[in-house]
This record gives sequence, C-alpha cells and structure tokens, in this order.
Amino acid sequence: MIKKLICALVPAYNEEEVIKPALISLKQLFSPEDIYVVSDGSKDNTAAIARRQGVNILPLLENQGKGSAQEKAIKHFSLLENYRFVLFSDADSRLDQNFLININPFLKKDFALVVGSVHSQRKGLVSAFRTFEYALSHLIYKNAQNALQVITVAPGCASVYSSKALSKLKIKSDTLTEDFDLTIQNHQKKLGKIIYVSSAKVTTQDPRTLRDYWKQVVRWNTGTWQNIFKYKLYKPISFFNLEMELLLLDNLLMLVSIILSVLNPIALVYFAAAMYLVVILLVLFIATFEKKLWIIYYAPLFPVFYIINIASFYYAFFKAVKLQKQGQIKTDWQKVVRYSSK
Repeated sequence: MIKKLICALVPAYNEEEVIKPALISLKQLFSPEDIYVVSDGSKDNTAAIARRQGVNILPLLENQGKGSAQEKAIKHFSLLENYRFVLFSDADSRLDQNFLININPFLKKDFALVVGSVHSQRKGLVSAFRTFEYALSHLIYKNAQNALQVITVAPGCASVYSSKALSKLKIKSDTLTEDFDLTIQNHQKKLGKIIYVSSAKVTTQDPRTLRDYWKQVVRWNTGTWQNIFKYKLYKPISFFNLEMELLLLDNLLMLVSIILSVLNPIALVYFAAAMYLVVILLVLFIATFEKKLWIIYYAPLFPVFYIINIASFYYAFFKAVKLQKQGQIKTDWQKVVRYSSK
C-alpha cells in the first residue's frame, strides 16, 4: 500500500473554547480526511465541534492522559501504516499558512523529527513576556541546539515525526511533558536527526493571568524533573545529557545568586539593578530585531517572570519527587483555562 505524505493529530481535553479556530487553521493546510482529533474524555462539546468540522474524531469515554490518548488515536486510525509523517498539534494552536511549505524540503530527507517554532498571541502582559522569551530562545538556544544536534524539547504543538521513528517511541502519560519524553527517547534510541525550522511557525495561546502562568510553568517544570529522573539525565553519558546538565547548572547558579544577594542587602541592590539592566537591553534588542516594539511597554515587569520561573523550577522539583514516591500518574492534563481568542 502506498502511504500518503502527512496527517495532523490533535489531542484534546475540554477544548470547546479553542478547537474550532485550530481546526479551521489546519484545514487551510490539510484535507479534513487527513486531520485526526482524539477527545480524551472531554466533558464539554469538544468532540461535537470537531465532528462538525468534518475531521476524523475518536471520542474516548474516560480521561487517559495526553500521551495515552495520542497513542490510542495512532493505533485506532492506523496512522503509521497510512502516512509517512505525523504532525502533532494542539487544540489551542494555529499553524502558519506556510508551515507545510517551509517543512516540505525536509520531508524528502532522512530525519526523525522536524521541530517548528512556537509563537504567542498578542494578549497582554504574559504574552508580551512569552513573545520575548520565545524569540530569545529561538534566536540563541534553538539554533545552537540544532547545530549541535541536542534539541531538548520538540514542542507538542509544532512537531512532525517520521512514522518510522514514531513506531519506535513509547508514547505514555506517566509524565506531565510527553513532548520532552518523546524527544529524549529519540536521542537515546538514536532514531535520527531532529531538525529545527524557524520559519515553520505555530501560534499558541498563553495564560491570561500570573496565577495561570504559575500553574503552567509548574506543570512544565514538574514534567521536566520527572523525565530527568526517569531517564537519568543527570548522568554525563551523552552530549544530550550534558546539554541538560548545563541548563540545570544555569538555573542553579541563578538560584545561588539570588540567595547570596538576599543575605547581603547591598549585593541585592547591585544584583537586582544588573538583572534589570540586562533584561531591558535584551528586550530592546529582541523587540527591534523581531519588529515587535509593543512588548517594550511591558518590559519593566519582565524580571518578575524570571523570579517566578526560578521559584517554579525548584518548587516543581519537590512536587516531582513527591509524585515519584507516591507512584502517581496524572491523566487530567493540568492545563490552564482556555479562552476564546476571536
């Protein structure tokens, strides 16, 4: 049987506020028959809305967890047997109209995974920081990781897997970041190259409040620690592990700097001033480079997010340790509240 080129798989859990525009976005790039939605025990109208869009829908009666829901959909629809590539997208995400055009040259090469670039919607303070954070990450970290072949996370909203590689991955819901889990597996099993394509853009929804932002980064960081424990990434046995250890060291040095500064009021003033200056200069550079000058308005509050990120990273460590001791597996996604972006 001749396989079709590519399909899109969208896992969804209580996404009635956002899934319609996400599917409309996908239908600009894919035929409805090549779009697959798995509703993971949703209690709202997610499945009905997806069905009205004319796409394939698998409504699971009980919540399984994002990874397990993806795995069930892949098997139920025989995606690996019918397609050469599978795009993982999210119900709150919208693909750029040139997404497939920009990744097409790489579909003819031998790779395991193509990673797109994630961008924020323009909505207030949190999205302003995310716009800055994503742009800085793409410009420096993602491009450097791509060159060194140590990309740490293939985001769940913008990743294209070859069916050959995906068939050798175990998609589970035993951590809160299944996308990080799959990326680690790809490295450890040496399934092939992971390619970052900055022009393959995906816009995703950000939390509306600092409370929701905290909830989201705690979930991401908890999942990060869970995978660090699961795959023993603290052992310096590979170049990928070394990259993760450098990222951990970076967070540790920031924490130590904050603690030492708090113990010395004079040092705290100098540290805060230096941090503030560096952030403002970076914001001015990114805002100019990306032609997104609107984020400058919110820049004075950006240092607050760095403190939140550090605090959540180490709070998540203890949360992950507790979950590991209790042997708990979260299947409820722990996602933030969705909102209409019309």
